[in-house]
Amino acid sequence: MKEIVKKVFSKKVTTPVFVIFGFFGILNFIIFPGLTTPDTGSNIVSALLAVVTLAFLFYYIDSFKLMEPPKAEPGETELDYIPKSDMGSIGTKPKTQTDYAKEHSANLSKKRKQSKSEFPVESHVKTVKQSVKRKNK
Repeated sequence: MKEIVKKVFSKKVTTPVFVIFGFFGILNFIIFPGLTTPDTGSNIVSALLAVVTLAFLFYYIDSFKLMEPPKAEPGETELDYIPKSDMGSIGTKPKTQTDYAKEHSANLSKKRKQSKSEFPVESHVKTVKQSVKRKNK
């Protein structure tokens, strides 16, 4: 139980929470009221304070690295999931995808018959000649 409480309330977890709550407190109780007053001086000071606070929050979050990339365990690669029969032995040519496809697929070398189109299209040369004739008239 103590370990869970230590993990939940560790400095790495509580510091960003307090910074974000502090930012919203400054935003609600200092910056917004300062921007809504009729005095121009307090408006400018509030706007500058908002810019400084946003810059601090941006750099704080950027430097804190909340999301660290997971570390891969050594020795686990995609080669661990390839069957040993596909690997071959030392000194032999490794199998490629084409070799594998040739072994495990049907013979596809026969040419297919081209079916005639349901809606035939005129050749490009005929349409160009017709449009050139129309432009010359």
